[in-house]
Amino acid sequence: MKKIIFLILLFNISCASKAQVFNLYNNPNYGDVTNGYYKDFEIFQNQFEGTWVYQNGLERLEVQFIKKEMMLHRPGPNQIFLDVLVGEYKYIDSNGLEKVNSLTNLGLNYTSFLDYNLYSVSKISLQNYPVCNECPAGTERMSMKFDEMGNDDFSLSAIFVMRRVIENGIEKIKVQFIHESSASNENKENLDSPSTFRNFSLPYGNYTLTKQ
Repeated sequence: MKKIIFLILLFNISCASKAQVFNLYNNPNYGDVTNGYYKDFEIFQNQFEGTWVYQNGLERLEVQFIKKEMMLHRPGPNQIFLDVLVGEYKYIDSNGLEKVNSLTNLGLNYTSFLDYNLYSVSKISLQNYPVCNECPAGTERMSMKFDEMGNDDFSLSAIFVMRRVIENGIEKIKVQFIHESSASNENKENLDSPSTFRNFSLPYGNYTLTKQ
């Protein structure tokens, strides 16, 4: 089995080395080119790397991000690669109870970024949803998909939209954590079976996290 996995990885690396390289955030033909590599030439993802913390009394949200380069996005004969910002988090509620802790998951080298609980989807402007009335003109934000360990529901989803700011010389990220779709009671592994997960442990809303 290890030999098979090694051969698959070797094949992917070989294909990636021959890939055509494009700008991830400025390419109208995104995803159309076979064996294309969509690279973060603007190093937009880099500004979010590291550890960020929100603290309000006993309530605490810690999020860690790293950038993964040239990850296989679409396998098979029409495969493409791209740079992705991935993350994991720990959330302690206002009673001091730890509800989620997936931070160790960030140290695992998954072949698919979909296996992380946070991963980048796109860079968005102020013209994109969600509205940010306090954002200065020209602000660009990162839209992330958000998940939680144990979520077995097919439809439940949320987005984690963030922007980096400097306040009094301190690096921060301002986050809009937004509900996208509710649980459908359909299990993502088998739609004919019921799911058990109904909502995320982290409350929806706005958070300001400070760089550690």
